[in-house]
Parts: sequence; C-alpha cells; structure tokens
Amino acid sequence: MMIHTAEEGWVLIGALLVGLLLAMLGGTAMNLAVTEVTASSRHVDEKTAQLLAESGVEQVMAWLTQGALPASHETMLLPVRFTGTLDAPDVTYDAGRPEDDRVLNNASAGGALADFGRVTRVRLYGPGHPDGYCALEVTAEARGGSRRTVAVELGIWRIPPLRAAVQADVPSTDLSVAESGSLPKVQTHWGEIASNSPPGPWQYQTFKDYAQRFGSYYVPDREGRLYRNGMTDPSHALTPSQVFGSQEVGDQRGLVFIDTLDQQPPNETNQVTLVLEAPYMEGTFYINAHVVLQPQGTGQAIQTLTPLPEGQPVSASPVPVSLAEVTIKGVLYTTRTLRVDTEVRVFGAVVAERGLAGAGPMEVWYNNSLGRGRVEGLPVVFPIRGTWREQ
Repeated sequence: MMIHTAEEGWVLIGALLVGLLLAMLGGTAMNLAVTEVTASSRHVDEKTAQLLAESGVEQVMAWLTQGALPASHETMLLPVRFTGTLDAPDVTYDAGRPEDDRVLNNASAGGALADFGRVTRVRLYGPGHPDGYCALEVTAEARGGSRRTVAVELGIWRIPPLRAAVQADVPSTDLSVAESGSLPKVQTHWGEIASNSPPGPWQYQTFKDYAQRFGSYYVPDREGRLYRNGMTDPSHALTPSQVFGSQEVGDQRGLVFIDTLDQQPPNETNQVTLVLEAPYMEGTFYINAHVVLQPQGTGQAIQTLTPLPEGQPVSASPVPVSLAEVTIKGVLYTTRTLRVDTEVRVFGAVVAERGLAGAGPMEVWYNNSLGRGRVEGLPVVFPIRGTWREQ
C-alpha cells in the first residue's frame, strides 16, 4: 500500500515538473513572440521614417527645379551656388515653426502623409563635391517616434535660356539648305522673333548626354522610323507619332532627343526628314533632322498665365488665360529646317537653326520661364552619384 502511495507521489511531482517546464517554455515563446512583434513594429516605423525623409528630398528637388524655395511670407530666390555650412546652413526649415510645418508637411491641407509621420527639418548648405550645387539634409519622424535623416549633394544642369518665342535663320553662306516653298507666316505673343545662325543656343552633345541619362534618346533610320537607345531592331521601330504624340494635356514626354543617322554631330549628310503628324505634343523636343510639321488634328486647350509686363510692381498678378487648339506645349528645337505645312499653335518656343519653310501659319505664345532656363519636364537638379547618406 505504501509502495503505491510513493509511486503516486512521484507521478504527481513529475506531472508538476512537466507542467512547470511547459509553463516556462510557453512564457519564453510568448516573450519571443512579443519581442519579434516589437522588433517588427520598430522596423516598420524606422522604414516609414526613412521613406518620409526620401519624400522630403524629392520635394526639395522639385522646388529647386521650379527655380525658387517657398518661405513663410515670400518666395526665396536661389543663389548661384550654396555656400553655407552644416552648422550655419543657407536655408533651414524647422517643423517646430508653424509656418515651416505648413511648407514641409502641407499641414493646412491635411497632407496624405500625415497619418505616417512628418518631415521635421530641412537644411541646405554648401556642397563638398566640386561639381555640387548644394548639400541637402532632410530629417523625418514616423508616428512611432523613429527618426531618420537622409543627406545628399545635388548637382545642377544650367540650361541655356531661350530668350525669344521663335529663333530661326538661314546663314547667307548656306541658303541652299532651305527647302523650297514660301516662308510661313509667323505670329508671336509675349515674345519676339530673333535671328539664330548655327550653332544655336542649345548644344548637341550636352543635350544628347542629358537625354541618355534623364530623358528619351532615339536614333532614326533613313525612312524616318525611330529606335529607342539606338537599338535598330526593325521589330522595335517606332513612328514619330508614337514618340512625340501626347494623349492629353499633362501627358508630358520630357526631353526627347533625336540623334543623327551616324550618331555624330549634325552635318550636311547625316540627317533625315521627320514628319510630325500628332495633333498634340507636350515636351522638349531636340531633333537633329529636317522637320515637317503637319498635325492631323486640332490640338488641345491649355491653361496658363499671362506674363507680367516689365516695370509692373511685384504685387501685380498675372491673368489666367486659355489657349485653344495648341499643337505643341514646350520646345521644338531642330538643328535643320522647320517646314510648317498647316496651321500650328505653340506654347513655349521654337528654334530652327537652318530656318523656316512652308506655307502654313504658325502662332507662338512664348513661355517666359524659358528665358530663365526653366524648362517644364526637365529635372534641373539631380543627386550626385556617391553622395547619398542615410542616418
């Protein structure tokens, strides 16, 4: 009887030990699960802060591309080059100040990123890189409290200004390049018609390099078909309408560069003729070819602002206007002859290094931003390779 009692006691003790061990294991597993959840949540919070800081970098780059930084009461004009230091930056935005918080986080409009956190500080100062324009540091904080800082140095592409609505000329020593036919009637608004003997204000190699990095680069064949990045596979040939045509206002093509046949600087033998038939084109088009404009359609209506006449007070406001049946919004630049075969309307500027031809009338409304080297759709500033840092 006593033997059975002792055995039952040991069984009870064993069961208690097993239960205690299982409880300890369960507690450990629970702690591990809680730790893992906490670590995962912290990782998400840190990643959110990182993405917010990166979005702040993109926002500042957009401001710089537009040519001015927003301030609490006025627009801050940009220097030729930033010269400050990290401890004494040229420009500082601090979200602790309500006016800066509105600029950084669109607080007054309840920005879409507000649920995730906010950008807390932006500093711009002199770059360390010899080719730099400025150094940019952006700090952001996620809702969970994690902070991240992104620092990068920015370069700038100084685009030569286009100071006239139409720049076109035929050098007296080379009149043979002009195509036969009467000159088109050209009417300009907000800008002038200027002579432009070759070479023009925009250089071939500069824009070619830029298009290969930031825009779209094409090489033509002798039939006028276009090949992206020079990949001359017939199955990938594109028509000019496919490359240049925009479906609607806002369908921005950016910089489109059409190279010569042999991908060498333009001369008398390496350029073809491109016929542009798209009813609406929006972008910056640098074309190393003879260009024939004969849009098959009526274009689009665009909204813009009238430029302020010289001498107007700063307090004066531009007037909104609507331009109907616009064929090209942007810049049409050709190193050869531009032939206009039907009515064409342009908002921006036209440059034809070898002159104009054709009978169709052309009406151009000058975009005065081009006179400051600001070209819609072209990123003026860019991150310098090797300068991106995360903290």
